[in-house]
Amino acid sequence: MNFPSDPLSPAAPLPVAESSPPAESPALAEWKSALRDDFEAWLASIHELPAYAADNDDADADADADAPDLYSFHAQLTAATAESRKANRRTAEAMSQWGETLARFESGLQPLRETVTQLAAVQPKAGQLSRAHCLMLVELLDRMHRLARAFATPPAVKRPWLSFGADADAVWRPVWTAQQDGLDILVGQVENLLQKEGVTRLTALGQPFDPAVMMAVAAEVDGTRPPQTVLEETAAGYTRHGELLRAAQVKVSRSS
Repeated sequence: MNFPSDPLSPAAPLPVAESSPPAESPALAEWKSALRDDFEAWLASIHELPAYAADNDDADADADADAPDLYSFHAQLTAATAESRKANRRTAEAMSQWGETLARFESGLQPLRETVTQLAAVQPKAGQLSRAHCLMLVELLDRMHRLARAFATPPAVKRPWLSFGADADAVWRPVWTAQQDGLDILVGQVENLLQKEGVTRLTALGQPFDPAVMMAVAAEVDGTRPPQTVLEETAAGYTRHGELLRAAQVKVSRSS
């Protein structure tokens, strides 16, 4: 009787379990099938060998070097990618330089815009006087004020210079007063005109000296006031719409 060999004997080969391949997903199977169909369609479209494969065995080795392969394709793709990156870097640098140029151009235009704005601000609007005309009116007003101060003190007449007898004072004083009243009316009209133009007189007397709106023309020792205090205003200062039109000329105090 024949007995089966001992499965543990070294002479008996051990059974090997065959591993089954992992199951493919429907999507992967469909992709492989489509790829296989495309490759078979491409093979079916080829009816003759390419020119580099039709050469005989004695062809030069350069013909095989021209044959396309995966390595050549990878090298060309790498070179094209590197060149594209260089081009992108050059484009980025050019755009950056262009942006810096525009920024410098913008900074150069800023002073021009400010100058145009200032010119537009000082240009007289419709119905307004120019700065030069306002300065002339201010100078005229100064002279009229000096004349008004002179009219405020009538001269003392010891004897009539005309033969009006005892009624001489009664004759010339009303004339003097009429001239003074006419001058006061004229001064008021000029002041109203300047006020409509936005011209305002600066207050300087008794104020600390301000070099932004004042000009010191004299100094005097005065121990009763702090140094650099305005003691006298020799010429009034004016502003127009908040901007200095003419600086005030003043006399200031000093300690010694």
